[in-house]
Amino acid sequence: MNQPTDLNSVQQAGRDAQFADDEINLFDLVKDVVNNLHWLVGITTLFAILGITYALKATPVYEVHSKIKPASEKYLAQFNAPELAGVYKLNAGNAYIQAVQALFSQAYRRDFYKSKVDILKGAGFYNENFSFSQNYQQFNEWMSLSESNDKKDAEKFLSISLKLPNPELVTSLLNSYIDYSMDRRLQDINDDIQVKRLSRLKKLNYDADSLRDAYVNNKTHRKLTLDEARSIAIAVGQVDPVYAKSDILGSFKPPLYMYGSKALEAEERAMENRGKLAEALPHGEEHFISGLPAILFDIKKLDDIKIDYSKVKLAVVDEPALEPLKPIKPKKLLIVILATIVGGFIGLMVALVLAAYKRYKTELK
Repeated sequence: MNQPTDLNSVQQAGRDAQFADDEINLFDLVKDVVNNLHWLVGITTLFAILGITYALKATPVYEVHSKIKPASEKYLAQFNAPELAGVYKLNAGNAYIQAVQALFSQAYRRDFYKSKVDILKGAGFYNENFSFSQNYQQFNEWMSLSESNDKKDAEKFLSISLKLPNPELVTSLLNSYIDYSMDRRLQDINDDIQVKRLSRLKKLNYDADSLRDAYVNNKTHRKLTLDEARSIAIAVGQVDPVYAKSDILGSFKPPLYMYGSKALEAEERAMENRGKLAEALPHGEEHFISGLPAILFDIKKLDDIKIDYSKVKLAVVDEPALEPLKPIKPKKLLIVILATIVGGFIGLMVALVLAAYKRYKTELK
């Protein structure tokens, strides 16, 4: 009756013995590592030395930052002067948009890079084996821009950063790029203003010439009419007007000769003396042309437009780029620590593998 129980006990003992043979003995592992400690120490030391060497020889990279914010209206007063009314107008919000577009402009950035190629070559940051476009692409990757999130930030701003292995050069380049972009956009705005100004001047001069032609034609026509009427009045002996002004009712107008040769001659003489009468006025006889003085005043305003761009700012540099005190990479301590850890892990694996190999060879004998 006890035979099944004894059989189960024997089977369980066999399984326990097999498990004991297969399980890892911690003390054996420690012993294996100690026996091959020179491998662990050697590989760990090698990797640590490699990490230190890389950290010391790796080219340092410096990063600088700048922040751009909207300018106040006082910096845009030149664009909102009365003489520019109807030609150009710019408020602080639109000016900031212009500044952001300028800093994001690839055309501006490429031209700026082209102007600094000699400096970059002198500093060793231009690879002659690459084309200009390839070198520019690398520079473009060194620069990054990001706009503020209006929902989270109290005010708008644009952050711009640049990375280079030279702390002085990277600071100078970023500040120069911001100034260059702002100046280029102001130049484009000025070109736009000049185009609109010239277009407006062309229209005003056309209107002025049209009024002058109409005035000359009307004056000539009136003079001929007066000459004709005066000759008739002289022929019929009409010296004085036939009608008094109070006798002319409604829309009735008597023939011009009936005003008399004396009145007709006086009007013609007055027309001839208009230039002398208005010679002291800025535009002389042209003051008799209805609407022309106002047009000439607008022309003068457009001719006299002068914008002092030294007083204009599309945006303000809230934080200029400052020369960094230390590089952002390589992180020397982190590199050495990681290299040591990796070396230690690899050394440990090598020590254990060698110990297992020695044990296997011993069992075969």
